[in-house]
Amino acid sequence: MGLREVLVVLHNVIHAKRENERKQRARSAKASTKLAEEIDSSDASGSHSKAVILTSKAVLKERMEPYVFIIHTGTNNPALEKTNKWEDGQMNFIINPHSNRASELIHVKELFPANREDFVTVSRHLPSSIGKPLQLRINVESNKLEIIKDALYIREITIRYKYKLYRFPVNDYLYPHNPLLGPSPDVKYGCPPYVISRHGKGTLLHEETDPECIAARVEELSLKRKNIQWADNKSEYALPTWIKETDYEKLPRFLKFKNARQKAFQMNLKRGANIVKWAVIENKIATYFGKNEPEHFLDFKEIMKFFLYQSEAHDYDRGMVNYVLDVMKSWKTDEEFVRQELNGINPSRIRKCESLPEYWSGMPDMPEHVMPGTNLEAEIEAGKVYIIDTQMLAGIGDGGMLMPLLTGFNLPMVVTLSDCLFYLDPSDKLRPVAIRIEYRNGDQPPSYWYPPAADAHEFTHPYLSWLLAKMYFKSSNMQVHAIVTHFVKAHAIPETFAIALHRCLPRQHPLHKLLLPHLSGVIPINVQGREFLTKPQGVMAALMSAGDRLWKLADTYLKEFRYEQLNFAKEFERKKISEIPGYHFADDAMEWWRTLEKFCEEFVSIHYRDDGTVKNDSELQNMVDEIHSIAFRKLPDNAGFPPKVSSVVELVEYCTTLIFSSSIWHTAVNFGQFYYLAFVPNSPCAMTRAPPAQTDEVTYDDIMLSLPVKEMARVQIDISYSLSLFSPVEKYYLSSAAEGKLDILTETTMVDDEELECLERLQARLKVLKKKIETRNATLDIPYDILLPSNTSLTVQT
Repeated sequence: MGLREVLVVLHNVIHAKRENERKQRARSAKASTKLAEEIDSSDASGSHSKAVILTSKAVLKERMEPYVFIIHTGTNNPALEKTNKWEDGQMNFIINPHSNRASELIHVKELFPANREDFVTVSRHLPSSIGKPLQLRINVESNKLEIIKDALYIREITIRYKYKLYRFPVNDYLYPHNPLLGPSPDVKYGCPPYVISRHGKGTLLHEETDPECIAARVEELSLKRKNIQWADNKSEYALPTWIKETDYEKLPRFLKFKNARQKAFQMNLKRGANIVKWAVIENKIATYFGKNEPEHFLDFKEIMKFFLYQSEAHDYDRGMVNYVLDVMKSWKTDEEFVRQELNGINPSRIRKCESLPEYWSGMPDMPEHVMPGTNLEAEIEAGKVYIIDTQMLAGIGDGGMLMPLLTGFNLPMVVTLSDCLFYLDPSDKLRPVAIRIEYRNGDQPPSYWYPPAADAHEFTHPYLSWLLAKMYFKSSNMQVHAIVTHFVKAHAIPETFAIALHRCLPRQHPLHKLLLPHLSGVIPINVQGREFLTKPQGVMAALMSAGDRLWKLADTYLKEFRYEQLNFAKEFERKKISEIPGYHFADDAMEWWRTLEKFCEEFVSIHYRDDGTVKNDSELQNMVDEIHSIAFRKLPDNAGFPPKVSSVVELVEYCTTLIFSSSIWHTAVNFGQFYYLAFVPNSPCAMTRAPPAQTDEVTYDDIMLSLPVKEMARVQIDISYSLSLFSPVEKYYLSSAAEGKLDILTETTMVDDEELECLERLQARLKVLKKKIETRNATLDIPYDILLPSNTSLTVQT
């Protein structure tokens, strides 16, 4: 049950108990009056001793008042499975610890929900001297003389006192410790021995006054630093530093995925493994019976049937399959080619071409029909030409390490340097006008290809050579997408933010509350990815032309990468792309950047009065320093990451950058992969022949023999599907009751009214953005809804 549902139920509980408590207070008042009369009478008559009188007055002073505890535990979406109860011990509370109003230890033994979110409610009558519950100390105690299998996830404790709610967020696992068992296993599970949670705003360390809260912060970070360590980055490549732990099962419990997410991951992994396994088995059987060549497709119709068979055999989501079918209707056209480069899965690569690169100097004269009435130089001068290049692939050798295993043959997976020029014509339509392909691994001179004339037949050389050139370009761009745009920028870089966050900011820090929902998933998915996807002879090597040399390509990109490039607004200006029509990704991403920037500005202003407050926040400065000096120490000039943040303005940009990179960016470049990769010719992850020379006559068979063979296609289709699936416990910026989607309010640890108002204003702005996107999409043949706020996930989980 979500928190909002809990509070509705609580409202009903309060209403039901109100009359009963009114009567109880009346009875207590009557009894107190009678006792007071007896004391006064005793004082007058001298019939009672002084000790008895003092005792009776103490009873009056310690009048008992009801405190209702709403204990919200469990980790999964309520709709997923039957609730399992945790019955291995009890929960202990101290209200207002380390103060003269501290309660005694309060024991609560209940069957707490464990495998899905739910709550239990208990009531205790406690001395009125405790007053308002402003702090809460929480720990879990075992009642069994055995090792408990798992910790208990506590989401929040809410206390109702005098008809007001006091919320104490935890959002962490606590492991039940039994002193009779010897040393605490807390370190093994990465669970703090106890939590002190404060009602209200997050606090900065230098403004904290409670000694026990300070001690709790220090102890929490000490434990996390033991369990979350930076790897000793000895790679020969310039790569961001990752977490030291390499085994997902050995991660601290709070870093692991919730159970439903892990089950879905294992299911997808098993399905993908089976596809590869059966491809290998079929290959061995065929080889035994005399197979002597790879299984190439005969034509595009066979590829379409192959895709539909795979979709039905593995029960792919019908809505996702239908989207692919819509793409297939026009995939050969230049209009669809442009749409995908602007709004597909690698939509950030285009930039204005202010001068023709030197390596284009050998380009022959452009045919008249391509840019009628003008020429390339004039249009570059007029600012009407744009370019996408893949020059970072220079020095990356051909792939194919796993090809003999999949196909039985040493079939090459070629890597080409393929660039494309685009022209914004007088009708305000962006068109591709030239593609340059250079196959350096084959010592082949560059070739240049142009769109055919309007009357060109579909099976003639001009049409087929242009179609094949677009395939080589998209295959090259796909290498950049998978390894740079997706792996490096949406996974490797955000992982560094998450490591530093956990090591440097305690849960009570306001920026921990701000950033945690967006950085909670990236560490575990990256650890899993390094186990299965990016390791040598992993999925990337089987799928991508550049997969064998993934780290080399990442290194090439990162040597030129700078922190400022993560600021989408600055990149938008630097690339000069504001005039491109139909660039829905850029439009939506820019709206997201401004919206998140406003959100961070409002939130930061609550806690940081001025630049001095920023400078004096030692925990924040430690986080920034670790990202600068450890995470990016292998990159030139630490990739331009600042060693410290010195002003409120800098802090707002820093927070916006971290959130945008870890949620918006990943959503944009990840969840559309099946749409554009499932039909293999639309975006081949590898080409299996050298590109044609400038003088070659391209035929239909040349295209079929250049595309991935069937064994490769199986892997491409299924991996793209698995990577495009949302987690079953995904959280989004906006909820959708019809789709069962939960929003950021169910994931935040903010409880203060002023902080929550920031979130509410964020959601109000996102509802406006959602309406704007839906209105635009209603006019499009293929809508761009990837960055719809109800589709945009809070964190990286795939």
